[in-house]
Amino acid sequence: MASTGRLKGLRAVRRDLVGEWLTESVTAETVSRRLTAFNRSVVLAVLRAHVREYPWLEECTFLEFGSGGRDEHVPGSDQDNGLIVRGNPDQDELEEACQDIVVALDGAGIPLCPGEVMVSNPQWRGTPDEWLDRLSGWLANPAEKGPWQSGLILDFLPVFGPGGEALALLGRLREFVRTRPMVVARLADELTDYRLPITMFGSLITEKSGPHAGTLDLKHSVQAHITNAARILSLKHGMPESNTCDRLRALQADGHVSSRHGMALLAGWEYLQRKRITLGLELEEAGTQPHSRIDPGALSGDERSTLKDAIRAAEKLVRLVQAGSSL
Repeated sequence: MASTGRLKGLRAVRRDLVGEWLTESVTAETVSRRLTAFNRSVVLAVLRAHVREYPWLEECTFLEFGSGGRDEHVPGSDQDNGLIVRGNPDQDELEEACQDIVVALDGAGIPLCPGEVMVSNPQWRGTPDEWLDRLSGWLANPAEKGPWQSGLILDFLPVFGPGGEALALLGRLREFVRTRPMVVARLADELTDYRLPITMFGSLITEKSGPHAGTLDLKHSVQAHITNAARILSLKHGMPESNTCDRLRALQADGHVSSRHGMALLAGWEYLQRKRITLGLELEEAGTQPHSRIDPGALSGDERSTLKDAIRAAEKLVRLVQAGSSL
């Protein structure tokens, strides 16, 4: 499919749709949910096409991790996927099918994951028992260094194939975290790996050297704090939500964050996500791989103020988690 170019047209369709949605009076949250649903329909089409050649795929479950599992895609969101394997397929066929799937998705405008969190990597496929042992092992072992550190494996959804077992697995993992304070503490410790990009005097901090000097990464420097901290609090309190905005609303409703702080977090997330969507669309239209880096000096005064408010709201949430105030 990818080699014959039959999927390339989906890139233009996706760009046009996102452009139309941005002109509507809808939130960035809504645009992200729609974009995730569009990408998910592409995944389903690719998998259904591959079932014709690999009938055993129909018994398997295709999982979306990370932003896909949270309905938070932006233009350029890459693949984060896994496969629950059933039916004991031939191993060579399994390898061939998985390689074909990720290449086809890349051809359809869902880029390959730089960290290889994809079904083409044997570490991200296995039987139900193998998945349970692997994921719970990653969470339980403090010396383990892997993708779970970003909370990736705690936000996933089955998008193709039987879903009951996958949802049960997700429930068991979340219960594993909720009932083990040391696991929660390790997840909270990961927040210290980040430095929020604002000084005590309110100046925005940009990268000092290298190819991205003078820029600030909205995703990794700011929004990731909100996503990760909201996940930790939600898991600790046994909340079922996966989407970050849904988690923030639930935390606010249950009093784990104040009403004012919750509103500031939602406003900050909305600003950051809209900026990332708009920037991603502009870069795609220019033929450049989307990213989340901006030059703060190019922002208007109002935008800089909004960005600083978002950073301060994120910092307050991170400190709340680190201090254990809501744990």
